[in-house]
Amino acid sequence: FILNKSCVCVSLSPFEVEVSEEVGPQKVRAWGPGLLTGQVGKSADFVVEAIGTEVGTLGFSIEGPSQAKIECDDKGDGSCDVRYWPTEPGDYAVHVICDDEDIKDSPFMAHILPAANDCFPEKVKAFGPGLAPTGVIVNKPAEFTIDARQAGNGHLKIYAQDTEGVTIDIKITDKGDGTFLCVYVPTKPIKHTIIITWGDVNVPNSPFRVIVGEGCHPAKVKVYGPGVEKTGLKANEPTYFTVDCAEAGQGDISIGIKCAPGVVGPAEADIDFDIIKNDNDTFTVKYTPPGAGKYTIMVLFAEQEIPISPFRIKVDPSHDAGKVRAEGPGLNKTGVEVGTPTHFTIFTKGAGKAKPEVQFTAAGLKGEAVRDFEIIDNHDYSYTVKYTAVQQGQMTISVTHGGDPIPKSPFNITVAPPIDLGKVKVTGLDTKVEVGKDQEFSIDTKGAGGQGEVAVKMTSPSGRPIPCKLESDAANGAHSVKYIPPEEGPYKVDVSYDGNPVPGSPFAVEGVMPADPSKVRAYGPGLKGGIVGKPAPFAIDTKGAGAGGLGLTVEGPCEAKIECQDNGDGTCSVFYLPTEAGEYAINILFGEQHIPGSPFKAAVKPCLDPSKVTASGPGLEKAKAGEPAYFTVDCTSAGEAELTIEIVSESGAQAEVHIQKTADGTFSVTYIPPFHGTHTITIKYGGHVVPKFPAVIQVEPAVDTSGVQVYGPGVEPRGKEGE
Repeated sequence: FILNKSCVCVSLSPFEVEVSEEVGPQKVRAWGPGLLTGQVGKSADFVVEAIGTEVGTLGFSIEGPSQAKIECDDKGDGSCDVRYWPTEPGDYAVHVICDDEDIKDSPFMAHILPAANDCFPEKVKAFGPGLAPTGVIVNKPAEFTIDARQAGNGHLKIYAQDTEGVTIDIKITDKGDGTFLCVYVPTKPIKHTIIITWGDVNVPNSPFRVIVGEGCHPAKVKVYGPGVEKTGLKANEPTYFTVDCAEAGQGDISIGIKCAPGVVGPAEADIDFDIIKNDNDTFTVKYTPPGAGKYTIMVLFAEQEIPISPFRIKVDPSHDAGKVRAEGPGLNKTGVEVGTPTHFTIFTKGAGKAKPEVQFTAAGLKGEAVRDFEIIDNHDYSYTVKYTAVQQGQMTISVTHGGDPIPKSPFNITVAPPIDLGKVKVTGLDTKVEVGKDQEFSIDTKGAGGQGEVAVKMTSPSGRPIPCKLESDAANGAHSVKYIPPEEGPYKVDVSYDGNPVPGSPFAVEGVMPADPSKVRAYGPGLKGGIVGKPAPFAIDTKGAGAGGLGLTVEGPCEAKIECQDNGDGTCSVFYLPTEAGEYAINILFGEQHIPGSPFKAAVKPCLDPSKVTASGPGLEKAKAGEPAYFTVDCTSAGEAELTIEIVSESGAQAEVHIQKTADGTFSVTYIPPFHGTHTITIKYGGHVVPKFPAVIQVEPAVDTSGVQVYGPGVEPRGKEGE
């Protein structure tokens, strides 16, 4: 209640008084010595108090022998102290006005006495617990002392009321030495106002306002709620209890909550709590037990433990770690690698309220065993744990839920060194393999680190997986793969190491049918013969012959160089280079078997060299006209070419020539010169004249004419024309 006041001093005489009707319900009351009496020159004091909660406007006026100054001091508690100073003795009418109307009993008639020179109320001292603002308890005697030994002549009078306007009975005992012992017993726990006067004048510090308390009754404190039940509480679950002090009187509440050793540590520990004051003299205490175990709750009122305290309760675990499971690659005994992030998942559905914790311990490692560690709440009763191992070797992972280990914890794993895929080598994987035959290739992983897990996946041309057998010697990093290709066409071979494709993977392999040498054809001039120093070409066609290695050898008078070019269409072009003439055997094998026609016989002839042609025989030295003459031409070292022979007389007549091949590279020549005389013999080989030719021979006549003489002027060297 807020008291709005307007203090007005009115001094007019004579006064006309109009009597109104009976007053209605009052908002304020006024009482005190200043409304009854007082002394000139001293303040006349009284108290104005609000009744109820309705706010009104307060005013004052005083009518009397003199103008009196008025002071009003609002105490902020629904009451105010009012003082006025009369300067003349006599009767004064004190008006207390609320909302422009006199309150009940207003005006009050105060008889002001003349000033007394031997009365000193200002020297009176009043003290004691009964006058203290707090500390007085209902139904218990409250006493105070009044010391008037230096106050001169006067009489003691005490005015006392509670906030309801009820007069308080105060027993005064005169000690006979100028002091007085005063005692009263409050019957209600409400505000009491005490005004002490000496010689009808208010003494210093009066009025005294005393808040009477209800007393302190710890036994009447009630405590109830789930938070103080002996059982039923669970760790990490918020709870509360209520402290009801409505009937306990005055006092402060103190709460203490402790947990037994072993709950949160080796020693007893204080538990945090929140205390909330309600509007009905009750308090709500909230707390969350941090773990399972025994707890003690103490409740004190006015520094006294209440009779029903302490409360001893048992908190059960809020979780069941046995229902938690953890799984994932990060917990596998093998599979974790140094420097490679990994993870696992903790499933807590049905395991109660608690949070999982994870600890990593690496053998022989000082400091953290992992980096980039985090636990992520997936908000679906699962948690994802991420980490990266920093050292290879043995590592222990402990997983707890609410401080209790979960099944299979701790997990012991082996951390592998980091992977170096460049160290993985695949060998023996042919690009072409025979359908239906056992095949094998090798994988070397020595020094590649990681877990050493090799995986091979083969896919057939029709897209079906091909079974393969992987045999591993993990200690030496050696692995062999065996398989049988079932069909013809392109295969895909995926090779992975610890789940990572190795360099070159996937590999391409062509499945071909088994070798059938009977379907291989070879053709070309080089299979029949050739010329020394010149490439002898031929071709090989393997289309439709299946898979097989092609083998070529040339046997003969010399080691002939062989060159073979794969045309990419199942054929290849081959040539060999003989350096000596003779018969050569050309062996062509497919799948280690001779193809039809192999070995091929090839006659290699010398290359054309007319300078190596020789001729001999009597027909080159002499001949007779009309008679056959003979000689021989040897071309065995001159290569293969056409031999031509021309025999011409000096007159231009050609002799008939017959050339007969007698053996490889040798020829028998017969000619008949038609005339005697000089003849020219020209021998050409491959269009080139051979050495020592043309040659000139003298052909003799068929009859010997050496004995015949011819003479006469007709054959003389000289003669006369016309004779």
